[in-house]
Amino acid sequence: GSRRVMNPSGGEIPKDLRGFLEYYEQAHPREFCRIEKEVDPRYEAAAILTKLEQARKLPILLYEKVKGSSFPVVTNVYSTKKKIAASIGADPRRFRQTYLAAMENPIPPRLVTGGPVLDQTISQDDFDWKDFPLMTYHQGDAAPYLTAGMVLAEDPETGRTNASFNRLMYQGRNRVGIFMTVGKHLHEMYSRMEDQDQPLPITICLGSHPAWALGALHIGPYGDDELAIIGGLLGRQVEMIRGDLPGTIFPAEAEIVFEAVIEPHIREEEGPFCEFSGYATGRGLRPVVTVTSVHLREKAIFQDICGGQHREHLVMATIPMEANFYRTIKGAVPTLVDVHVPAPFSLIVSIKKRFPGQAQSAMLAAFSSDIYLKHAIVVDEDVDITNLQEVIWAIATRVQADTDILVIPGVR
Repeated sequence: GSRRVMNPSGGEIPKDLRGFLEYYEQAHPREFCRIEKEVDPRYEAAAILTKLEQARKLPILLYEKVKGSSFPVVTNVYSTKKKIAASIGADPRRFRQTYLAAMENPIPPRLVTGGPVLDQTISQDDFDWKDFPLMTYHQGDAAPYLTAGMVLAEDPETGRTNASFNRLMYQGRNRVGIFMTVGKHLHEMYSRMEDQDQPLPITICLGSHPAWALGALHIGPYGDDELAIIGGLLGRQVEMIRGDLPGTIFPAEAEIVFEAVIEPHIREEEGPFCEFSGYATGRGLRPVVTVTSVHLREKAIFQDICGGQHREHLVMATIPMEANFYRTIKGAVPTLVDVHVPAPFSLIVSIKKRFPGQAQSAMLAAFSSDIYLKHAIVVDEDVDITNLQEVIWAIATRVQADTDILVIPGVR
C-alpha cells in the first residue's frame, strides 16, 4: 500500500512534522522564522504572530524558548496553501485535485508496535499540564488552551478511527475541558458511550505531518476512514500504535501523544474562548478529559494553532471544506466551475449555466453537504470567485432580491 512519492524539490515527501520543518526551512528560508528570545505563552506568542499577519507575513514560527516550559513551540505551519501543498509534494494550483484524488484512493493504516513517539512515557501520577506550554491568546480567554491537539477516538460499533480538532481548556493537573461540536462525529461517539455510563477513551496527538490536519478536518459521511485519507495524501500507509487504554490508537511519528478518557456525566465550566469567527464563544458546562499517560519523542516539539481569526485556522479548515463542496455540487451540477470559502459559514460558487434553476440546484447541494453553511452565492463563470470585488459587483448588478434570493427557513 505504499508508493514512492516525490515533492517538487525532488526529494521524498517528509515522513513527519520535524522532517517537513527541516525541508521547509531549507527550501523557503524567508518563510521560516526561529525566535531565540524567551517568549511568554500568555498573549506574547499570539501577539508576535498577529503583528506579522498585519504586515502580511505568514512564516512558520519556531519559538525556541517558551517561558515556564522546556518545549520549543511551532505555530503557523498551516498558514498558507503553499505550505500544506509542499508537505505532500503537490502543486498549490492543483491542490484540490490532489486532495480529491486522495479521497478516491485511500490507503488504510498499518499497525506497528514501536515508533519515535515512544522515546519517553510519563505516567498519570507524574503528569502535569503546567509542564506544557498551553497558550493564552486573547483577553477574553478563560484559561490557557491547547488548540492543535488532534483527538483520535475509535467508534465502539464500527472500530473505525475518527480524527478531529477540539479545543482543550486547562482545568487542573491532569484535566482539561473539551469542546465537542454537537452533530459532529466525536460528540456522537461520546454520547453513545455516555448512554452506557462509560468513558470514551481517546488520544490527543500533537505535532504530526501536515497531511494529518487535512485528514482530521475531512468532511464526509459518518464512517469515512480518515486515517486512510491521510494515507492517500501521503502516498503510503500511516503507522499506528495501539495505546494502553482499550480502543486507543495514535501515530507512531507524532511529537507528543496524550492518552486520556472523556468522563461520562461530568460537566464543568469551559470558555469563553475567542474563536475563528471573530467572536468569543460563551462559557458553558462541557465534558472533562482526564489524562492517563503521555508519550513523547526525544526533543519533542509542541505544536500550536493560534486561536481566533488567524490565517492558519481559516486556511486549514477551508481546504477540506472546499473539496467536500466541490464533490457534492459537481454531482448536482456537472458544469460546476469552482468553489471558494471566503469567510466562516459562507460559500461562493461559479457555474457554467445551461438551463434555469441550475443555480438553485448548486445551492441546495451545498446546504445539504455542510450543516454550518449559512450563505451561498452562485455566479457565472466570468466572475473570479476569489476576487470579492468582482463578486460584490456581480451581486450589485445582477441580483433582484424578490426573484434572485432563495431563503430556506429554520435550518441549522
